Amino acid sequence: MVPLRAYQEEFKKLVLFRQPELDRSPLWGGPLPARLRVYRNNARTNWTDTLDQDFPLTRRQFSTGAWEALRRRFFERHPPRHWELNQSMAPFAKFLGSQKIPPFVKELADYEWHDLKTFIDRSPVRRGGGRTNPTAAVRVYRHQIFDWVEAGAPAERRPPPVPEVLVFYRDSRNTCHIREADPLMLLLLDAYGRSGPTLEALEAARRKLLPENRVPLAQALRALQDAELIL
Repeated sequence: MVPLRAYQEEFKKLVLFRQPELDRSPLWGGPLPARLRVYRNNARTNWTDTLDQDFPLTRRQFSTGAWEALRRRFFERHPPRHWELNQSMAPFAKFLGSQKIPPFVKELADYEWHDLKTFIDRSPVRRGGGRTNPTAAVRVYRHQIFDWVEAGAPAERRPPPVPEVLVFYRDSRNTCHIREADPLMLLLLDAYGRSGPTLEALEAARRKLLPENRVPLAQALRALQDAELIL
């Protein structure tokens, strides 16, 4: 009898994407049975459909053939390792960083991933904690990705190569937001992410880091609390 662990490892090799493709197995003493081929096709379809749905705008930047080849390379290098399908797509944006594609397409994938990640993040968001929203993620891009995405990320029009900083987060009503960040916002988010600072301490930091900024800190803090970026 084949040990369970050996059976599991062989089954995994047969189901996951790999190159070259396996069509025979010692477990069956020959070609794969039809029922295993059906299971493999169903599993792979679930994975590829999830990737397509999680990164629809990124997909639009490629021809059908180029996307299918890229998708297969991804799954060969990063086989799904999480029971939740969306979480299994987490390495995709980083994977694109190693591909020979335009930088703004890599940033678009990062944008789409953080938009989704904010939605599926299980961190509780409750007012009154005096800390930065636990779902908040700050991302720095070299292109104006936000407006391009709002326009549907048309493949025929590149986003302007102007840097922008965006904050992704989910509020206590489970509504997801994407906001452009300014330096004072980043200072406050960083400070309240590490501790509960006093306005006096923040004022000293602001004078050092942002000497030209004159927005009252209490006003800026209230605005972030109202938006639930600081709880």
